[in-house]
Amino acid sequence: MCMMKHERKKAPDITDVFGEILSREEVLQTLKENLEVYDQFLGLSEPLQEELLAFCMGVQGIKLTYDPFFKYVFDPMVNPERLEDFIGQCLQEKVEIVDVIPNESRRLVEEGALLAVDILVRLGSGVLVNVEIQRIGYRFPGARCACYSSDLVMRQYSQLRAQKRRQGKKFSYGDIRKVYTIVLMQKSTKEFHEIPQKYLHYARQKFETGLEFDLIQEYLLIPLDIFLGIHHNELSKLDAWLYFIASDKMEDIKRILDVYPEFKELYREIFRFRFQTKEVVGMFSEALRILDANTAQYMIEEQQKEIEEQKKEIERLKKELEKYKK
Repeated sequence: MCMMKHERKKAPDITDVFGEILSREEVLQTLKENLEVYDQFLGLSEPLQEELLAFCMGVQGIKLTYDPFFKYVFDPMVNPERLEDFIGQCLQEKVEIVDVIPNESRRLVEEGALLAVDILVRLGSGVLVNVEIQRIGYRFPGARCACYSSDLVMRQYSQLRAQKRRQGKKFSYGDIRKVYTIVLMQKSTKEFHEIPQKYLHYARQKFETGLEFDLIQEYLLIPLDIFLGIHHNELSKLDAWLYFIASDKMEDIKRILDVYPEFKELYREIFRFRFQTKEVVGMFSEALRILDANTAQYMIEEQQKEIEEQKKEIERLKKELEKYKK
């Protein structure tokens, strides 16, 4: 990326992390140097254009809730220690990733992108962990999480049976390990807002009689919008990760670095990336494609809900009419 040579204003305090601040005109000029890149930029929605410009200027961070950016930072094939630390903070135990599992599954085809796993890994203990990012909280979050989790159980079951068969051994249900489903939502559904002071929702199945069976499926749902709306006097390491993922505000970034300086290298890597305009625009374009697909599916579901409500109202009116006729 070719930049002008005159003296620039430096970002305050931690300039070695944020780097030099550029003007809006400088960033736009750099984008225009490659017509293909500039055309891609113009194809973004206006809010995404503004986010990209602010990031490339160095006056704003970037939200990792966009699928391409999350995978860039947390790619377990490249930097497994990042995802290990995040999952470890979520599960409140030390974890080690030993296997990254492909996203292909036998889920219902019509669900499309809504049921796509973001990152699926196997830990050293044998458990499977699915980390899912949602920009929009979809309807029926409970049913969806159950589907995600059940898919992991059946996948593990099929793999273990096939493995035992190849080894000439008998399959045992005792070989099946726990599966965790971790879902982060940028914009959560109304159910979460009925508990506005809670942002970590852990769940596991248990019997009301006290009968102790490990039903192996556990969940953690994190509404990031509620998390960001709560004032945190003290930051836990998990809180720092959630700010790192969900917030692009400089004051949040500085606060994280003050408490957890180990995030410095992560932020330095992200802010260096802003000078690679072709890659940044490409990732924003991919984020828009995924966001558009998911938003379209969300709107279809909302329209279906409205149609169902209209049908119920029509049925009610028919019954009223029948009463009137009688």
